Amino acid sequence: MADIPLSTLLKVLTDAGVIGLILFLWWYDNRRIWVVLKQYQADMVEMRKMYENNVSLCKDFSSVSHDLREVVILNVQQMTTMNDAIRQNQYCPVVRIDKKQIIIGERS
Repeated sequence: MADIPLSTLLKVLTDAGVIGLILFLWWYDNRRIWVVLKQYQADMVEMRKMYENNVSLCKDFSSVSHDLREVVILNVQQMTTMNDAIRQNQYCPVVRIDKKQIIIGERS
């Protein structure tokens, strides 16, 4: 509206009459709405990108948690093997004892 001189605008509006005035006001109001809708569209595009980034982050976290789970399982298996080896005590010839004494020793 800034590039149209006021005199030309008034001439067009007087020639068009009431219908022209209504159409001009409708166009002017819709122009404001279009600006708001363009901003809303830009915001929605940004929000969509944020959701896509969150999905990517969740997939990466799932992969890391799966790897961590495997590490924990391997550690538990090794600790169980080490615990059995310590309880059986068959590796040190000096400290070897009968299984019968191990069972008695565990009860006390």
